[in-house]
Amino acid sequence: MRRALKYAGLSLAAVLTLLLVLLVWMLATASGSRWALGLVPGLQVDGFEGQLGGRWSAAQLRWQQGADQVLVTQPQFDWSPACLLRLTLCIDTLRSERIELNFAPSAEPPSEAPFSLPQLDLPVALQVGEVWIGSLQLNGDDQLQGLELAADWASDGLNISRLHVQRDELVVDLQGQVQPSGAWPLQLQGSAALPSPDGKAWDLKLQVEGNLRDSLALVVDSSGYLAGRLSGEVQPLVEHLPASLSLSADGFKPETSLPDTLRLNGVTLQAAGNLQDGYRVKGIATLPAEQGPVALALHGRVDAAGADIETLRLSAGPGEHLAINGRLDWQQGFSVDTHVDWQDFPWLRLYPLQQAPPVTIRKLSGDLAYDNGNYLGNLSAALDGPAGAFSVQTPFSGDLQQIHLPQLQVRAGQGRIDGQLTVGFANAVRWDAQLQVSDFDPAYWVAELPGRIGGPVRSKGQLLDGRLELTGDLDLQGRLRGQPAQLQAKVAGAGERWDLSAVNMRLGDNRIDGSGQLDQRLQGQLRIALNRLGQLWPGLQGRATGRLDLAGSLQAPQGTFSLDGQGLAFETTRLRQLGLDATLDGNGQARVQLRGQGIASGDSQLGNLTVNGAGNQRQQRLDLSLQGPQLQTSLALDGTLEQGNWRGRLSRADVQAGGQDWRLQAPASLVRLASGEIDLGAHCLRSGAASLCGENQRLQPQPKIRYRLADFPLDSLAPWFPDDFAWQGSLDADVHLDLPAAGPSGRVVVDAGSGSWRVRDHDQWVDFTYDSLRLSSELRPQRIDTELNLRGPRIGELSVQAQLDPRPANKPLSGQFRLSGLDLAIARPFVPMVERLAGQLNGSGTLSGDLLKPMVNGQLALSGGEISGGELPTSFEDLEVRVLIAGESLQLNGGWRSGERGQGTLNGALAWGGPLSGNLNVQGNRLPVTVEPYANLEVEPDMQVRLAGDQLSVSGKVSIPRGKIVVRELPPSTVKVSDDAVIVGAEAREQPPVAISMDIDVDVGSDKLTFSGFGLNAELAGRVHIGDDLDTRGELNLNKGSFRGYGQRLTIRRARLLFAGPIDQPFLDIEAIRKVDDVVAGLRLTGSADQPRTEVFSEPAMSQEQALSYLVLGRPLSTGSEDSNMLAQAALALGVAGSSGVTGSVAESLGIQDFQLDTDGSGRSTSVVASGNLSERLSLRYGVGVFEPVNTVALRYALTRRLYLEAASGLASSLDLFYKRDF
Repeated sequence: MRRALKYAGLSLAAVLTLLLVLLVWMLATASGSRWALGLVPGLQVDGFEGQLGGRWSAAQLRWQQGADQVLVTQPQFDWSPACLLRLTLCIDTLRSERIELNFAPSAEPPSEAPFSLPQLDLPVALQVGEVWIGSLQLNGDDQLQGLELAADWASDGLNISRLHVQRDELVVDLQGQVQPSGAWPLQLQGSAALPSPDGKAWDLKLQVEGNLRDSLALVVDSSGYLAGRLSGEVQPLVEHLPASLSLSADGFKPETSLPDTLRLNGVTLQAAGNLQDGYRVKGIATLPAEQGPVALALHGRVDAAGADIETLRLSAGPGEHLAINGRLDWQQGFSVDTHVDWQDFPWLRLYPLQQAPPVTIRKLSGDLAYDNGNYLGNLSAALDGPAGAFSVQTPFSGDLQQIHLPQLQVRAGQGRIDGQLTVGFANAVRWDAQLQVSDFDPAYWVAELPGRIGGPVRSKGQLLDGRLELTGDLDLQGRLRGQPAQLQAKVAGAGERWDLSAVNMRLGDNRIDGSGQLDQRLQGQLRIALNRLGQLWPGLQGRATGRLDLAGSLQAPQGTFSLDGQGLAFETTRLRQLGLDATLDGNGQARVQLRGQGIASGDSQLGNLTVNGAGNQRQQRLDLSLQGPQLQTSLALDGTLEQGNWRGRLSRADVQAGGQDWRLQAPASLVRLASGEIDLGAHCLRSGAASLCGENQRLQPQPKIRYRLADFPLDSLAPWFPDDFAWQGSLDADVHLDLPAAGPSGRVVVDAGSGSWRVRDHDQWVDFTYDSLRLSSELRPQRIDTELNLRGPRIGELSVQAQLDPRPANKPLSGQFRLSGLDLAIARPFVPMVERLAGQLNGSGTLSGDLLKPMVNGQLALSGGEISGGELPTSFEDLEVRVLIAGESLQLNGGWRSGERGQGTLNGALAWGGPLSGNLNVQGNRLPVTVEPYANLEVEPDMQVRLAGDQLSVSGKVSIPRGKIVVRELPPSTVKVSDDAVIVGAEAREQPPVAISMDIDVDVGSDKLTFSGFGLNAELAGRVHIGDDLDTRGELNLNKGSFRGYGQRLTIRRARLLFAGPIDQPFLDIEAIRKVDDVVAGLRLTGSADQPRTEVFSEPAMSQEQALSYLVLGRPLSTGSEDSNMLAQAALALGVAGSSGVTGSVAESLGIQDFQLDTDGSGRSTSVVASGNLSERLSLRYGVGVFEPVNTVALRYALTRRLYLEAASGLASSLDLFYKRDF
C-alpha cells in the first residue's frame, strides 16, 4: 500500500512536472507558442514571432466561426508574467494596425429586459501601459481611425491615464476614473475636436461626473467655430432617457460667407424632459441687424417621433415679425404641417444688399402640408412696389415632379392678373401658363415703366433632351410712360418647324415689327424704328433704326442686319454716332463691322471705336481699334473652330498712352476649348526700354496669371495723376497668381526701386526722394501676406507686414508696422510761416480688425523737434511727443522748451470708434511770445481742449504775468462803420457763428506788463473771463501811466477797459490830465472801442477852447495866431480820428487796403495824411496841407521785410532807400 501510494505520488509529480515543462515550452518558446495557438479552433496566425509568455507579434491573426470573422493586422503583444507574483496583470504593449469585425445578423429578437450594469471584480489587478489600434472596422464600415489607451485597474476601480479616439475629423481625448461596480461612479474630463462647416477649428472641453446607473452631470465648453457652454444632467440608463440641458453661446455664425448681421448673439437654449413625454425646448437669441438688433425666440417640444414647433419667431419691433409654427414628424417617413406669418419684417436689415429690390413684402400668410413627397398649401401676400401696394394669392399643390398653381391672383390697384400655372421638372421641363392681364400697371414691379396694359398671356411647351416644343400667344395693349404701348407675338413650333406669324412691339414713336417661318426654308424680317429712345427708359437719349432679313435654310442660313444710331446717350455715357453692319451669305461667310464715334463717359473722351470681323464656321478674324485723346489701341485676332474648340492667335496688339508705345513683339496663341477653358500663350509687349511679358497662362476657368513688368517709366502715368503731383522713376513687377474656386494663391511683387515724388506747392515743386520702394504679397486661399518697405534719405524707413484672411465677408486683418527716421523737415515747404522745422518721427505697432475697418495698436514718438520762424509768435525747441495708439483711440504726451526759461507740456486723448471725441491739456511756464513788432510777452497757459461729437470746448487759464508792449507806428484805425451803415455796391458779409464752447480765465500783469505807444506809458494789469462766442467779462487797468501828446506830458488818472460782451468791443473809461496851478485839464475817452467818444474837460469847468488851451499850451487861451494854429491842429487830430471809419470803407471800395487817415506836422506845417496798401508790397501816402497849399504824394515798395524803396513828389521830389531796424 505504501509502495502504491509512493508510485502514485511519483506519477502525479511527474505529470505535474510534465505539465509545467509543457506550459513553459508553450509560453517561453516560439515553437511551443505556435503549437498552442494552433490548438485554438478557427484561429489562423501568419508570421508569428516571439513567445506567448512575453513579447510576440504576427503579420496577421484571423479567427472565423461560421459567418463571424475577426481579422487583426500586425498585432503586437508584450506583457510581464513576473507581475503575476504580486497578483497584477501587466500589459506593457498591445498594438494593431487594423482590426476588422464581421458578424452575421442575429436571428434572435432583441431582449426587452431592462439593461443592468454588470458588477466587475477582477481576481487580479490590471495595469495597461500602451494600447494602440490604427483602425477599427465593423461589418465593412470604419468605426475608428485611431485608438490609444493607457490605464490601470486596481481595487479602487479603473484609472484611465489617457484615452485617445479618432474617427474621421472627430478626435476625443479623455482621462479620469471609473468604478465598474455598484452604481458605477465615474469622473472623466478631456477634450474633443469636431469638424466645422467652414474649416475653422472647433474644440470642446469635456467634464462628466456622477453615477452611470443614476445620473451624470455634464459640462462642455466649446470654442472656435461655436463659442459657448453646454451643461446639464442626463440619466443614460433610466427608461426614456430623462435629461435636462442648457446651451449658452455668443457670436455664432453658421457660415463665414453670411453677413455679420446674421450672427447669433446671446444664445440661450434649454431642453428638459424624456423621450416618452418629449423634451420641452425653449430658446432666445438676438441678431445684430442694421438699425438695431432682431430678437429670435423658439418654443417647442421634441420626442422620438417628431417635433412640435409652437413658435419660431423673429421680431424686429412692434408689428415687425416673422413667425413659423407647425409639426415635423419623422417616425414613419417624413411629414410637415406648418404655418408662416410675415408682418412687415425688415429682412434687408438681416441680409443687406447693395441695391434693395423694387418689391417689398408687407404681409405674408401661408400654410404647407408635406407628406412623403406630396405637398399642398396656400399663399397670400401683400406687397409694395414702386407704384404702390399689390397682393398675390394662390393655392398650390404638387409633388417632387411638378407644382400646380390653379388659381393665381395678382391685384395691383385697379389692375389684375388671373390664371393658372403648372410647372413640371421630372424628365423634362414642362410648363402650361394661362394668364389674363387686366388694366395692370408694370410700375408696381418696375418703377421706370408706369402705365396700364392688358391682354392674354398663354404659353405651353416642354424642353426635352435639347428639343423645344412651344406654343405662345401674347397680346398686351395699353399705355406706358404716357405713350401708346403694344406687345403682340404669336409663335408655334417644335424641333425644326417654327412659325412666328407676327411680332409687333410699339411704345410711342418707337416700333419693332416683323415675322418669320422655318419649314425647310428660313425666311423672316424684323424692322427697327426707335425714333425717340427717351420714351423707352429714363436717361436714354437719341434715335436708332435698323433691319434684319433672314433667308436660306437651317443648314445654310443667310441674312443681313444693319443698325444706325445718332446722338445716343445713357446717363453719363455718350455715343455721337453708331453703325453696325452684318452679313451672312449662302456659303457661310459672315462679315461684321461696328463703328462708334464720339464715345465719352462723363468728362472723359474715349474717342472712336472700330471693330471689323469676318469668317465662317471654321475660320474667324477680328480687328479692333480705339483711337482717343489719351489712349490708342489696336488689336487683331484670328483662328479656327473645330468641334467646339477655337484655336487662334493674338496677331497684333498696339497700345499708345502716356507717351508710351507698346507693341506685341510676336503673335501669341489664344485657345478656347469646348469645355470653357481659355488659354493665352507666351507673349511680350515692349515700349522703348520697358517690357511686359507673360508666360503660357490660363484665363478661364480658375485663371493662372503669369506676368513680368520691367523698366516701366512712372512719369508716363502723368495724365492719370493730379496736376500738382508727379512721380519719377521706373517700376518692375512680377505677378504669379492662381485663382481657383477655393481662393487665390501665388505671389505679386511690385518694385519701384529708387525715385522721387514731386508735389507742387503754389508755383514751386517740392521733391521727396526715396531709395527703395517695394510691395510684395503672398496669396493663399486662407491667407494673404503683404509686406511694404519704403526707405529714403529724409522719409526714413517704413516697414509694414499685414496678413489678411480673404474667406470671411469682413476680411480679418492682422500685422505689424515700423517707422523710423522720418525727418519732419520734409514738410517744411508746406508751412511757409515756419523757417525751421526739425525732428524725427519713429514708431511701431500692430494691425488688427477688418479690411474696411482696420485697427492700429502701437506708438509714435517725435524726438528732437523744433518749430520756429520769424512770423510765428513763439518757438518750440526740444519738442518731444509720444503717441500711444490703441485700436480706435490714442493717447499723447509731450513737452517742449521755448526761449531760455520757457517750458511746456501737453497730453491728451482722441477716440473715433463712435462719435469723435477727445481732449488735449496744454500747460506752460514762462513761454516767450513775440507779436511783431509790438509785443514781447511771457505766457503761462493751463488750457484744456475737449471734443465731444460736433461740440468743441476750450477751458482753463492763461496768465501773462510780464512783458513789454511797444507800438512804434500807428496801426490801422480801429474805428469802424456803424452796424446800421450800408456801403452802396458792397456785398453784405455774414459772420458765421463760432461753434466753440469757451471757459477761459485770462490773468494779465501779475508781475509787470508794460505798454508804450502813441505817447502812452503804463503798466497793464487785470483779469477777464472769455466764454462762449468770445463773450468776455472783466476789467483791464492801465496803472502808473502817463501820456505824452502835443508836446506835453499828461498823467493817466484813470484807465480801464471794461469787457461785458464780445472781446473786440470793450468799453473804455480813460482820463489823461494835466494840472496847471489849480486847473486840471484833460482828455476823457469813453464808450465802446469801435466807436469811442472823445471829450476835453477841465476842473473847474470852462469852455472847450480854454480847456484845450490848458491841455495843449499849459495856460489860458491868448489872442495870438500861434495859439490858434496849435489848437486847430489838436482839434483836427480829434476830428480825423472820429471819421476814419467812413473814409476807410470808401478806400476799400476803391481797392485800397489798410487805409489810415491822420495828421502830421505842427504849426503852419500841419497836414492831413491819407495812406494805404495797393498790394502786398506797394503802399501809397497822400498829404494835404491845412494852413499851406502844399500837397505830397509818396509811393513805397517793400523789397524785403526791413528794406524798402520810396519815391516822393511835392515841393521837392526824391528817391530814397530805407533800412528799418527795431531797437
